[in-house]
Amino acid sequence: GASLKDERFNVVLRGNPGTGKTTVARHYAKFLASVGVVPGDSFIEMTGSRLAHDGVRDIKEQIEEMRDEGGGAIFVDEAYQLTEGHNFGGRPVLDFLLGEMEKSAGEIVFIFAGYSKQMEKFFEHNPGLSSRVPYSLQSKDYTDLELLYMFGKLILKKYNGQMKVEGGMFGLYMRIAIRRLGRGRGKEGFGNARALQTMLAIIYERQAVRLTEERKNWTIADDFLLKKEDIIGPDPSKAVLESAAWKKLHELVGLAEVKRSIKTLFDLIAENYKRELVEKQPIQMSLNRVFLGNPGTGKTLVAKLYGQILADLGLLSNGEVVLKNPADFVGSAVGESERNTKAILAATAGRVLVIDEAYSLYGGGGAGSEKQSNSYKTAVIDTIVAEVQSIPGEDRCVLMCGYEQRMREMFQNVNPGLSRRFAIEDAFRFEDFTDSELLEILNLKLRDQDLGATPEAKKVAIDMLSRARDRPHFGNGGEVENMLGKAKNNYQSRQSKLHTSQRPLEVIFEPFDFDPNFNRAESSDTNLRKLFEDMVGCEKIVEKLQEYQNIARVTKQRGREAREARHLIPTNFVFKGPPGTGKTTTARRMGQVYYDMGFLSSTEVVECSASDLVGQYVGQTAPKTKQVFERALGKVLFIDEAYRLSEGAYAKEAVDELVGILTHETFDGKLIVIITGYDKEMNTLLAVNPGLASRFPEEIYFENMSPEHCLEILKKDLAKDDIECTALGATSSAEHKQMVSLIGQLSSLDSWGNARDIKTLGKRMTRLAFKRIASIAHGSKLPLSGSEAAHCMA
Repeated sequence: GASLKDERFNVVLRGNPGTGKTTVARHYAKFLASVGVVPGDSFIEMTGSRLAHDGVRDIKEQIEEMRDEGGGAIFVDEAYQLTEGHNFGGRPVLDFLLGEMEKSAGEIVFIFAGYSKQMEKFFEHNPGLSSRVPYSLQSKDYTDLELLYMFGKLILKKYNGQMKVEGGMFGLYMRIAIRRLGRGRGKEGFGNARALQTMLAIIYERQAVRLTEERKNWTIADDFLLKKEDIIGPDPSKAVLESAAWKKLHELVGLAEVKRSIKTLFDLIAENYKRELVEKQPIQMSLNRVFLGNPGTGKTLVAKLYGQILADLGLLSNGEVVLKNPADFVGSAVGESERNTKAILAATAGRVLVIDEAYSLYGGGGAGSEKQSNSYKTAVIDTIVAEVQSIPGEDRCVLMCGYEQRMREMFQNVNPGLSRRFAIEDAFRFEDFTDSELLEILNLKLRDQDLGATPEAKKVAIDMLSRARDRPHFGNGGEVENMLGKAKNNYQSRQSKLHTSQRPLEVIFEPFDFDPNFNRAESSDTNLRKLFEDMVGCEKIVEKLQEYQNIARVTKQRGREAREARHLIPTNFVFKGPPGTGKTTTARRMGQVYYDMGFLSSTEVVECSASDLVGQYVGQTAPKTKQVFERALGKVLFIDEAYRLSEGAYAKEAVDELVGILTHETFDGKLIVIITGYDKEMNTLLAVNPGLASRFPEEIYFENMSPEHCLEILKKDLAKDDIECTALGATSSAEHKQMVSLIGQLSSLDSWGNARDIKTLGKRMTRLAFKRIASIAHGSKLPLSGSEAAHCMA
């Protein structure tokens, strides 16, 4: 017959693990040797990753040894590991094998194996591979019937035919177990025969736990009987009632919505168990979940309990919680992110994988910047989508945690498959704790640390936490712990002032341990006058603010929080008036005013201009505006020269966003917003959007300063440099009257800047006073005559 010596019999075996590729490879090699296609029957088995690691020299030596032995077959499992995306050293090895396949025809046959999809990339490496490996065999996943038969044989072999199965080897419970396994069929990585080994190990472990309990209870235990609960796990509706983790979950403070969501999920799990017992398809569901909420709301603790409950119900083989963050997944080179992600997913099979701050896997930019793709982060998401199928019976639970807004942004912009694996609409929402829940947490922490606090101290603590809740990403339970830490320091500072014999052993916190100025509302009137004592001509403004403070004080005296009087105390202001009349100075002090009233968690004033809110292209303005408002939560937001929001192509977009934000529950009443500008321009701005004026019902008008007030400011400014001008205080003198007249003339000019121009005049007078004095005694004041001062004004 024809010679087969120069024919190529290299072959690729495609398919999932456990489908017999290695067995087929051995039989294929023996067959070729038996018919004389290759002279020898040597068989070398290796993996792609090992080849890539050992390099060209090692495979070259093995090929030479095989030639010396008369030839044979080289089997490379997971051959796709030789491609560039998987191993750095794989490419040179694959290039070497290409040449060897050409030279070794009739001596050595090369057999490659791997997942179908991955082997496509393998052949894309070099166009010459297809001609050198002309044959391809596809191994299909086993059917349920085949798996059931194989599983029965596996049990018989492992226990030498002695093991009995409740319901029979091919009965209902065995069929249910195989159907659960078979739901992963068709997915890359479905284990087939290997998965049967894993399933048997889980069943054996369940049996061992049951037998141990039976012996503890002096019940007759049969080591050679697999019961229903060993094979398909316990009845979830009964197991959950015996779960310590389930009981602990319901003992946690708050989290009502999370508890309801978990109960709904477990009710569905119990329903599916019943459906399986009558051989109906279970209702599609997933153990994978999205956890949304601020820090300190118990996401990690609930994740641990959730995992343990799933293990108690027999839905996870382990139940251990593994906490990871995006940095653990993302690589710095091509293919590294995929490898990291696959390794983490493989290591957490049967466990609960918690990905904290998962939104960081989104490669887009934040608000106010152009979104740019990050290929390394995208690779992580794509790998998770490929590996996590969210099918019933999958021995895996992945939880993605983060803040709701940023998580939603990620889901909207990444691989759509992520939303199918992790239904964000069915997320577990961890709400911020209420005041009563925070008090409960505080009491628990005090009890656990053998500490105490007076009722008044606890009230002050909760008031502080309530105000802090307005800030973005409120720390909840963590915030309570931080506050306790500060209280301990304040308490210790108080105790250190006492003699050791006077220091009590029992630690009881007082109100001033939590907040040294806890009674600031009672002295707010005095504080307010002191705050504005250096401002001239602001009496009307102080009176208005005193009115607000009085409302807040009376509200607290009636046993309610000051913030409950929001309908009587405005939180949005328009400051209008000419330049130099104190608009900016007043705005910068409003943080202290509203903090003293108990409205804000900080005295900080966040200053910005119109340009900080307006974007440079369509769609950029809204996120920029929102970002500024988020930064100002719990504080004062001062938008200077706000009238510029009525100018420019994208300014209207900012005004529209401003109107929407001010009524949104996230921001309404949770910060003080002040917009300032000149009278005419501010009226134009308020007319841009009809809703804007209604959002700013409180207008404070800053009038031009009177000449007398201007001279008073001038006198104070000169005094700072130890310059004395007696005419400024001598109101009946001719020089004083002359200066009043000159200021009156200046103030009639359109460009007059009130206090700004007065400060400019003050600098001019200061320079003149220094210029004409050659020498002066130490500590003496520099004199400035009324005529000299008037000359500077002329």
